[in-house]
Amino acid sequence: MSTIAHLPATTVLTQAHRDAMAYIQELAITISQQGTYAVHAYYSGIAHEFTVHVLLFSEIDKGNFKAPTVINVYLPGRCSWMGAHALQELQATARVLEGFLSPPTGDAA
Repeated sequence: MSTIAHLPATTVLTQAHRDAMAYIQELAITISQQGTYAVHAYYSGIAHEFTVHVLLFSEIDKGNFKAPTVINVYLPGRCSWMGAHALQELQATARVLEGFLSPPTGDAA
């Protein structure tokens, strides 16, 4: 029986990175459910990046799937030059998405 040695990554995707990506995905769900914008947020293991697309549902209904807002964040760990400012970029992405949230109306305001 052989033992498997786990090699540590040279650069680590921290819990703060993971938390920021989870928050962005939560924002994507909330914004998309409000009915004006469709937000697609995903992690790509091939490029080791996190990407967000914001589209208008009204444009999707017309067959236009071009996203006027596209944000790519290259994460640390894939290449030495990538991801140096990823956490700040993820936080900035969250602030951009927060701008797409509809303000509460009626009794919720």
